[in-house]
Amino acid sequence: MKDNIISFIVTFGGLGKVKYFPGTVGSLAGLLFGVLIILITDHKVFLISFFVLTLIAIFATDEYLKKSENKDPQEIVIDEVLGQWIAIALIPFSPISLFLAFLIFRFLDISKLFPINKIEKIDGYAGVIGDDIFAGIETSIIIILLYLFGLIS
Repeated sequence: MKDNIISFIVTFGGLGKVKYFPGTVGSLAGLLFGVLIILITDHKVFLISFFVLTLIAIFATDEYLKKSENKDPQEIVIDEVLGQWIAIALIPFSPISLFLAFLIFRFLDISKLFPINKIEKIDGYAGVIGDDIFAGIETSIIIILLYLFGLIS
């Protein structure tokens, strides 16, 4: 029972078990779910939800990794959800910013540019979750800069 709950959490309801592109599927689900939370409630509730989900993800990912032979199993997509949530947490809310948040985050998550590549090498849940959190932070910064420089509106 405990293992099923942990698997449900780290695969974000089983989405991480899709055959093709589980990270992209998890990111898209995270984006849509995050936007839904913000639209139904507000940013304060969203940020509280992010904090709570992060704590749950840390515990669940740590437990899941103890039974996995892989250092960063592709079925774990809760990290993509958290990264995507960070990417949209503080950006101006518009269709273009949300679209860019998804694209830029996926690019950074897949390409693992410095320093994301260094964070990914940290053992355990810190590396699995940390690289996506950092990719989300970088995504958010890029989008905010695009707005500040008037490149998107």
